[in-house]
Amino acid sequence: MSAIQNPESKTRNPLTLRLLSAALGIPLLLILCHLGGLPFSLALLVLSYLGLRELLQAYRRVGIRPNPILAAAGLLSPAWPLLAGPSAISLATARLYAHLPAVLVIVAALALFLEAWNCARHGMLMMSRSASYGLLCGIYVALFGGLGALREGYAYTADGSRFELGALLTFLTLFCVWATDSFAFFVGKKWGKRKLAPSVSPNKTVEGALGGLAAALVVGALFGQILLGKPVAGLLIGAIAGIFGQLGDLFESALKRNIGVKDLGGIIPGHGGILDRFDSLLFAAPLVALLAPWLLSL
Repeated sequence: MSAIQNPESKTRNPLTLRLLSAALGIPLLLILCHLGGLPFSLALLVLSYLGLRELLQAYRRVGIRPNPILAAAGLLSPAWPLLAGPSAISLATARLYAHLPAVLVIVAALALFLEAWNCARHGMLMMSRSASYGLLCGIYVALFGGLGALREGYAYTADGSRFELGALLTFLTLFCVWATDSFAFFVGKKWGKRKLAPSVSPNKTVEGALGGLAAALVVGALFGQILLGKPVAGLLIGAIAGIFGQLGDLFESALKRNIGVKDLGGIIPGHGGILDRFDSLLFAAPLVALLAPWLLSL
């Protein structure tokens, strides 16, 4: 064997790939967040679609076929800013969303009809299983809508700044989630001893989780002051990111362990798939969007 090392081997190191992907992806996401409107909403819809496709493919590889209608219904949530925004499309869809409960009943009826058809045609008696997994996929991907609600739900300028309030809230949430993920990883790697949830994610430790939470609190308070002039609100957003972001990470780890895969996809080098990268944000952003009116009043 040749003793000459492949010059590309260093770039294949998982940590190196992770850092390179972050160096490219983070600025792009921040730019899209700053732009808001159509660019951000389209990017969010593309991400949610790719994440849903990853999840469906992962389940199908182990013989589970989630109901595609129930799964795709989850895309209505991240598509909301596009459909309900000031555009020609919104005129055609306003009545649709005004009768959303009826629409969901129709979607559920079509999904059950599809399951009954499959049973009659192929003799597969797995209606409840397919419907349940389809509903799970739909609800999971619908969480992308929380990020859209956070960015577009507060789309006005704060205190004369050139940044809209929705962008500032989204920036702050992103920074807190990234701080949580990064410090949980490095603190756990350096000082982690006690396993946090060994049956779900053997590499996560209590020390790493506490380090991630501490980092989120510090970053939240600091950037809450810088971006919003509200350190207490930033501290609470940091707490949401540090707690619920890590719960989102554990949820996705449990989901992958149930399927039997390490990553749901490989579209982002060093990070895995879309859901592998956005799992923490999917749990944190909807809660921040829901509590934002109260947080901004502090």
